Amino acid sequence: MAQKGIIAAIKDQGGIAPEQGGELIIPDGFLTPGFIATATCLGHVRGITRLTYRNPDLHERYFEAMQVPYLLTGVDGYHLVRTNQGTNYSPMQLLETADDVDKATSETSNCILRQVGDDLPGIRNLCDVIGELHDNVRAHADGVGYSMAQNWRYMGRELVIEFAITDAGQGFLRECQRTAVPGVTDDETAIRWCLEPRHSTKDVEVDEFAQQQPEDAIGNPFGDAPDVYVRHDGNHHQGLGLAKLVELTRAYSGTLWVASGQAVLISNPHTRDAVSVGNFVAVPHWQGVAIACRLQISELGKPIEEEPLQDDVQNLLGDILI
Repeated sequence: MAQKGIIAAIKDQGGIAPEQGGELIIPDGFLTPGFIATATCLGHVRGITRLTYRNPDLHERYFEAMQVPYLLTGVDGYHLVRTNQGTNYSPMQLLETADDVDKATSETSNCILRQVGDDLPGIRNLCDVIGELHDNVRAHADGVGYSMAQNWRYMGRELVIEFAITDAGQGFLRECQRTAVPGVTDDETAIRWCLEPRHSTKDVEVDEFAQQQPEDAIGNPFGDAPDVYVRHDGNHHQGLGLAKLVELTRAYSGTLWVASGQAVLISNPHTRDAVSVGNFVAVPHWQGVAIACRLQISELGKPIEEEPLQDDVQNLLGDILI
């Protein structure tokens, strides 16, 4: 059975959610987390009111277990205990609050840690990156961001994990244009620019000596002081960003899809080399950013050589998901 991922979902937006306020049509086939997260985000944007399954025997109970109908329509038809949640899968999560970020990050990370442990630096860095992506989508995508993860046996053999994060924010190109990034002319060059370490569209510098308080603080203990700003730090990750995810995907021989606008990066051992991050394909316009990363559990158990992490890494995905 052919797999359908992010690219299939973006190409079939009109077929998945044909009408505003209508139905979300779930096609037949093996649907990956990338597909499901993208379709869920699309259903949110289109304001769908019901789900229709082309193969209900295959998908209806699974989508209910993943909380997709509940998040989109408010109806939870799944009455069983989700015993494997946080072990084999992290169900669909709307990244709206700091608690949402903590839950999605914890469950996605646990799906990895229960397979390989946490004693390898690369694994700890991967979990930090996952948290950073969640936190920044929540902070900058206007409440329209979703996350999901699933372990399964690829082609019935190799155990893999795929996690997907999608949003309906401004997208890479629009943010690069907003801050007048030189050399960025289309969606592909915007994605390439955003994959580079220390590339950020942040255009407002914060005084490091200014008073600051967390976003969930009640009131302002500093009164009317002009130099007080709200710190959007969610679960307090370091800000490792998309460039770090690219590095880890390469080190673990994984596959990464990054979509924004009318371009999708496909980065896997067959499309990338020492100088190229991967291949790009053209797709219908996706408003926002969609990311999926698939890693083999057997590869995650191997030690990798990494450059030491710096606390001041500036390639924050959140800076460009506004």
